[in-house]
Amino acid sequence: MRSKRENAGKPRMDLLPLDLLVGLARVLEYGEGKYPTQDGSQNWRLGAPVKEQIASLLRHLSEITAYIHCGGVAEGSLFDKESGLPHVDHIIFNAISLRLALELECDLERDPANEEKA
Repeated sequence: MRSKRENAGKPRMDLLPLDLLVGLARVLEYGEGKYPTQDGSQNWRLGAPVKEQIASLLRHLSEITAYIHCGGVAEGSLFDKESGLPHVDHIIFNAISLRLALELECDLERDPANEEKA
């Protein structure tokens, strides 16, 4: 006999690659040290301009891209020079942070003139 569970419509959290989230946790730990707050809250949850989120993600992505295209010899790297952590883990963080910024509509820097045309 089995206990009854009502899981219809709930997200399948067991599909998350928990082993890969360790890198994300390391980036979050690094960020807590780099950007401490007075009240101990997680600075990244306060939101940041969407353009800044995209710029950071693209900087990390460009390092990996340069590494792949140059064979790791002249340019680019797989690891961030400042934190020592993999760029891909920073990209994962940036994607999550971007999602939050969009969700909160945190400084979307919309141009009202362009919205009227749409």
